[in-house]
Amino acid sequence: MKALFHLLKNHEEDTRPLFYCGIVHLLLALLFLAILPFEQRVLLGINLWIKPIKFALSIGIYSLTWILLLPYLQSEKIKKNFVRFTVFAMGFEMLCVTTQAARGELSHFNHSGIYNATIYSLMGIVITAQTIFSFFIAIQFFKHTPPQMSKSMIWAIRLGMLISIFFALQGGLIGQRMAHTVGAADGGPGILFFNWSTKHGDLRIAHFFGLHALQILPAFAWIFKIKSKVPVFIFGLLYLSFVSILFYHALLGKGF
Repeated sequence: MKALFHLLKNHEEDTRPLFYCGIVHLLLALLFLAILPFEQRVLLGINLWIKPIKFALSIGIYSLTWILLLPYLQSEKIKKNFVRFTVFAMGFEMLCVTTQAARGELSHFNHSGIYNATIYSLMGIVITAQTIFSFFIAIQFFKHTPPQMSKSMIWAIRLGMLISIFFALQGGLIGQRMAHTVGAADGGPGILFFNWSTKHGDLRIAHFFGLHALQILPAFAWIFKIKSKVPVFIFGLLYLSFVSILFYHALLGKGF
């Protein structure tokens, strides 16, 4: 943990905006958590500020993760542009989710009026652009192998990026359906905080675990000090299978 903190603390100057973006969003999560007990309004059966908390935590982790990965990117121009766009995209996403929560409105799947429909459409456009840019970054990691990085870690990063990007695009399917629950309307009984449906299929579960392959696969190689790429390939295949089963299970409309 100390080594991880040291890496984050001593980030490159080019990634400084991402560092601030990550810290600000983690602080926002604490702020929304403090607001939570004073909010009586609910949306789809849960407190209005639960969703902003989840998004703030996710964006904070996402931003800080890229600080650890981008120093190995060769092109300084690509790196700077990616940092700038990521800060914009994450900030815009958080702004939309937060302001809609404050208004008592859904930020996703909301076509009730021109304003709500516009917000939802813009969020989709921005996050799609971010995903495409991330895929371009992943290509760079396939084209060039940093000499100071072990084969196990570079493959953990490559596979983590690909799985994460694939399940980010799965969000497009959720958007097309205008719902994340399969077999019932959104807003039924769900597990604490995440509110994933316990009675019916919920596409958010695979989406969540798929997105966090970006952190989990490199963490596997780092924590267990993996030297060979073979264990990384095996773990990556098992992880992809696990998330794919979650996705298929949700499509069947089955809870857990």
